[in-house]
Amino acid sequence: MRNAPRLLLPLLGLLTVVPTHRAEAQSISFGVLAGASLSTFTGDLASDVKNNAGFIVGGFVRLGAMGFAVQPGLYYTAKGAKTSDFSESTGQGSKTSLDYIQIPIVIRLHLGPLYVGGGPAIGLKLKCMNTVGSASATDCADAAGAKSTEISGIAEAGVEMGKISLGLRGDLGLTNAMEAVQSGNASNIGVKTRTVSAVLMYRF
Repeated sequence: MRNAPRLLLPLLGLLTVVPTHRAEAQSISFGVLAGASLSTFTGDLASDVKNNAGFIVGGFVRLGAMGFAVQPGLYYTAKGAKTSDFSESTGQGSKTSLDYIQIPIVIRLHLGPLYVGGGPAIGLKLKCMNTVGSASATDCADAAGAKSTEISGIAEAGVEMGKISLGLRGDLGLTNAMEAVQSGNASNIGVKTRTVSAVLMYRF
C-alpha cells in the first residue's frame, strides 16, 4: 500500500485534463450512504476474536468525467471485535467497539451499471469502549488505549441503477488502531481493523 499514492496520481491527473469544451461530459452530484458492517481485528489479538456487527452512515460528493469519478466522503463508521466466547447472558468474554469519523477519497471506474473503486481513508476516533461479559461498557483508556487516528485502504464494487447504488465495501486498517495494553508492564500491541459493509447509496 506504500505505492498507493503513486497509483492514484495518474487517475487524478486524468480527471484534471478533461477539455473545457467537453464540460457536458463532466458531472457533480451529492449523495448519502448507509449500510451494515461486520468488523474484526487482525494482528496480536486476532487469535481469539470474531466479527462484531456495526454500521456506516454519511454523505459524499462525486466528481465524474469520462467513466471515472472521484468520490470524497464523510462517514460515521462503527468498528470493533469480540472474543469468540463473548456473551452478555453468561458474562463471558469481551468486546471492543471503535467509532470513527472517516474521510475517504475513492477513485471509481464505471463500466455500464457496474462500478469498482478504491482509495485511502483517514479515521478520526470518536470513542472506544470495552465490554466484559455482562458488565457495563467502560472507556478503553481504562484497559487499552485506542489511537486518535487510523489510516485505512478502501475497496468497493457494486451496481448503480440511476441514482441508487448497491454495493460491497471493504475497509482494511493500515495503521495500528490500539496504543498499548495497560497491564503490569505496558507493552505495545499490533491491532488493525478489518471491515466489510453492505451499503446502499442515493445521489441527489
